[in-house]
Formats: sequence, C-alpha cells, structure tokens
Amino acid sequence: MHVPDIHSASIRPARVSLSILATTDVHAHLLPFDYFTNKPDNSSNLSKLATLIKEIRATTQNTLLLDNGDFLQGTPITDLYETDTVPRGLENPAVTAMNHLQYDAAALGNHEFNLPIPLLGSVLSQASFPIICSNIHGISSEAKGVWENCTILERSMVDQLGNTHRIKIGLFGVMPPQVLLWDRSRVEGHLASDDIVIAATKAVSQLRKDGADIVIGLGHTGVSNAAPSPNMEHAGIPLAAVEGLDALVLGHSHLVFPGPQPEHPAIDQTAGTIHGTPTVMPGSAASHLGRIDVTLERSDIGWALVEHTTTAIPASRRACKGTPHLVPETDPDFLSILTPAHEWALSEIRKHVGTLRAPLHSYFGLLPEDPTVRFVAQAQLDFVSRHFENSDYAHLPVLSATAPQKCGARGGPTHYTDIPAGQVAMYHISDLQFFPNDISALLMTGAEIADWLEMSASQYCQIAPNQADQPLRNDHFAGYNCDTILGLTYQIDLTQPARYAPSGEVIAPEAQRIKGLSWRGEPLSATQSVILAVNNYRSGGGGYFPHVSPEKVILESKTKIRDILIDFLRQTDSDAKDTLPIWSFVPIAGASVTIDTSPKAVTLLHTAPHLRLEELGPTQDGFTRFRLDLSN
Repeated sequence: MHVPDIHSASIRPARVSLSILATTDVHAHLLPFDYFTNKPDNSSNLSKLATLIKEIRATTQNTLLLDNGDFLQGTPITDLYETDTVPRGLENPAVTAMNHLQYDAAALGNHEFNLPIPLLGSVLSQASFPIICSNIHGISSEAKGVWENCTILERSMVDQLGNTHRIKIGLFGVMPPQVLLWDRSRVEGHLASDDIVIAATKAVSQLRKDGADIVIGLGHTGVSNAAPSPNMEHAGIPLAAVEGLDALVLGHSHLVFPGPQPEHPAIDQTAGTIHGTPTVMPGSAASHLGRIDVTLERSDIGWALVEHTTTAIPASRRACKGTPHLVPETDPDFLSILTPAHEWALSEIRKHVGTLRAPLHSYFGLLPEDPTVRFVAQAQLDFVSRHFENSDYAHLPVLSATAPQKCGARGGPTHYTDIPAGQVAMYHISDLQFFPNDISALLMTGAEIADWLEMSASQYCQIAPNQADQPLRNDHFAGYNCDTILGLTYQIDLTQPARYAPSGEVIAPEAQRIKGLSWRGEPLSATQSVILAVNNYRSGGGGYFPHVSPEKVILESKTKIRDILIDFLRQTDSDAKDTLPIWSFVPIAGASVTIDTSPKAVTLLHTAPHLRLEELGPTQDGFTRFRLDLSN
C-alpha cells in the first residue's frame, strides 16, 4: 500500500506568513523633538518606528501596516494645524507622515474629533489609505462619507513555496461611543454612535459575507475586568470574543499588551491572546510597534489562521535572535518630508505671549496647592465669571475645577510641566494645558460638588494610622482626573475608604473623605446652586465624575483653554491672584505616605515648603520617591 508523503509539495496545503504591524495613540509624536519644552527628545517618536518598519519590510515578504486611532492630535505640530496660520499647501503633518510610511489603513480614535467636522473631513481626504470606523456614523452632510464603515484590502501574498495568492483582508474599526459627549460642542448633529461590540459583530458578519478571508479588528478601546455592559469605553475583552475575528489591535488606554493588564481569565499574556484571539496593544506616543505574525493555511473552505505570535516592540530597541539592539535613531527620509511642518511649528511655538514672575511646575501636582492647577483654575474662573456677569446666573458663586494634565504616572518620569519664571512662549502654554480642551460650565448643587470632590479624592489609597511609607496613590486612576476646585476650602480624610472606583462606580456609599467644605468661610449648603467651570472633556462625562449630564451644561464654548490662559497671562499680576490655600489632608497620627515624581523635583523642594517632603531615593522606573508626613 502506498503511503503518501505528507511533506510532499503536491499535497501540502498552501501556507502564507503575514506580519501585521500596528501603531496606536501616536498622538502626533512624529519627530525627535518635544514641542512642549522646545527641546530635542529622542525617547520615542514615529521617525524611530519608521526605521523599524523599514527593516521589517526588508526582511518580511508579506506585511500590513495599520493605525488604531488618535493620530491627528497630541503635539503642537498637528494641534496648530487648526489655526489660521497654516502655510498654504502644507498638509496635516500626521497624514503626510502616514502617507510616506504607506499605511494600509487607519481607524479613527476619539481624539480625531477634537477637530471640527469640516476640518476633519478636509484632513482625512489627504490620506492615501482607507480610514475606517464601524460604530461612529456621520449623519450630517458634512460628516457623511468622510470615513468608511469597514473595508476589504485585496493583497497579493507569497506562500512558503513562492506561489502568489490573492487574499482578502477585512478590516473594521471601533472606538468609545462616549466621544459624542466628550466632544459634543463639535460633533452634536453630525454623529451617531453604536455600542462597540454590537457594531463589531455586525462588521465582522458583513466582511465575511463580502468575501474576507481573514478579519482584523482595530479597536480604539482598552481592557477592563468589569462585566460587559452597553456602551463600554474599555470593551477590549468582549470585543476579542466576537465570532469570526482573527486578530485584534487595541489602544486608547496607552498601555502595552502583551504586558500588564487587569486580571481576567480571558487574558493569556504568554500566548498574547484575549479569548484566544491574537491581540496587541502598542502603547502610545509611538513608544511601541505592535506586531502580530500569523500563518494562514488554505483548505477547501478557504483560508484559516493556524499559527501566531504577538509582540509589542519598544521604539528604542528591537529583538534580534533574543538580543536587544539599538534601533537606528531616525529615518532620514521621514525627517526630510516633515521638515517644512517642523520649521513652521517651531516658528509658532516660540512666539512670546507673556511673562511669569514665579515658576510653574507640576512635580507635586497630585498634592495640595499645586501652582499649575491653581493657575489654570483661576484663568477658567475669570473667563466664566465674565461670561455670566450680566446673565440670570450672575448671582451664583462661580467655582473652577481642574487637574494636573502632566503628572508622571504612566506618562513616565519626564511627563511633567516645568515653566521657569520670565518670558512665556506658546510652547509653555501647551505644556501647561497639554490637551486642546475647550471651556465649559455646569450648573451644580453643593451636594453634587461634594460628590465631585469625593470622586477626585478616590485617587488616593486608604491610609492607616501609625504606619509608615504607605503608597498614597491608587495607580488605577489617571492623574488628570484628580480635580481641585478653586473657590472652596476643604480637607481630605484618607482614613476613610474611597467612595468611587476609577470607572465611577460607587463602592463605598457611606464613605466621606471630604471634610469642612466651605465657600467664603461658611459651610457650602447642599442645596446651594453654583456654576462650575470645567473643560469640555469633563462636562462631557470624561473621568466618570458624578452628576454630569447634558442638561447641566450652561456654557459650551469652542474657546480653547490655551487661548484663555494666554489672555489671563497678559493681565496685570495674573500670576499673583488668589493665593489662599484650597485644600489639605486631614492629619493622621503616626502615618506617612510615599509618592513618586520626577528626579527634577529634588531641586524644587523649596517651592513647596508646606509639604515638608523627604527624599527617599530613585525607583526602578526612573522616578524619585518622596515621603510625605501626614501626622501633622
């Protein structure tokens, strides 16, 4: 009896190897330059990934390059593109960069909608690759047709024997439906949204029906171990379980996978899968290049994914036979094509806009009396007070809530605002107001303000008396959601448990950390109506603060907070207003806590004498640890 050779080329199924390369949350970190500090910075940027992409393409037969959203906003080189100073003929630098790198497709992220819809349509029309989003739909004449729901790329790919096959690759994109609230002032009347998982399920079904051989999801959404619920912001886990999905790129949360994520039985760090689906999350700011290597095998019923490996390659290093090697610093061709945009951006960010008599820095931004928080809060308060001074709300107290936008944490030990005294340029303003938010205002009650501060105070861990060096912060919270409210005075009692989880869920309803909440020296009445100045992210529900709803919004301006800061800075003595203390921690007998910040903070302890911080030394991740005594 003849036994067929299973290794015979004549009967061996065709196998195609495909490398799926992905970026996410690049946020316009295109070049080795920090436009917030006006200094060269080679830590991570797309020009470094460009070199890595070129190397992989040179050694890999079949590749796809995809982006997972939030590519248009993030640094002044693109944020300034919204101004009227753009030179004639200069295309959006992010799109120019992506066209040069020959991206195969890109999905929208929520920050793409920081641009007004007409401008967004103009920018996206410059792309030489398809732009997709399956759960956000254009409903106005200006928004319809600006992006595709999903797409199929038909590519010629070479198998292991050198034969060429036409393979249809289905792609869809999804993102948080909350963008309709976060950017309501720009998108209301233009957009409609669907739940991420529902839209993905429909898109996969349609792509399969249209003949896709494999389907790749671009999910601009993070990972949460919360139970699946409608309109989840971080829906990565249920998204990975959608039937018919072959591979998945995640993002939005600026984390890395394979890498630390919330514990969940569906996550397999070793295999790089979620619910068995090969998944990658390549960080943010071009810190990593995601790579999913898959093997496709053809059978009588079509192509199937039979093998995979998943990696997130750091921008500063690449793997080569198990040994890390430095990546060449930048791609010179990439630098050259962006030189006109870079030179224009430099001319804009270096414009003088005012003077500061005292420095502003956020090295202690999550502790009481941060000067950057106070400065932004005062500028917001002044603007909103003037707006309502001749209105029906003129008799109400005006308060202002803001948080440090650059305060280390997952942004790393260099992610802080640091503005010296003296002349202030545009780049300093961008450094102070990292996100290009607009000004808004809410009509709240005293009781709702107290709950708001409970959410903010939930950032901190519960602290026990008579214990030293307890960690102060719950790292599951984002520092930019740690609001201070100017116009009030209060204390935070950390012996109480946190009332809220990072998701806004009430976990200890009886907890009351906020003590002595007062306005002008008198207790703030629970029924007192107040105006709360905030940014549009917060008024749209960003940060999951309680009691936020559209009907509470009484001001929804398209005025940028950066512009408000410039006007405020130009006022006489603008940096010397209202220096009365706002809040402090309630003393805890025998207790001390630790907080990590930039090593640069060591030389600036004299600017925060009220904190009486004690340096403990460096941490493994580049921060410096300090001790804060809470006993008095």
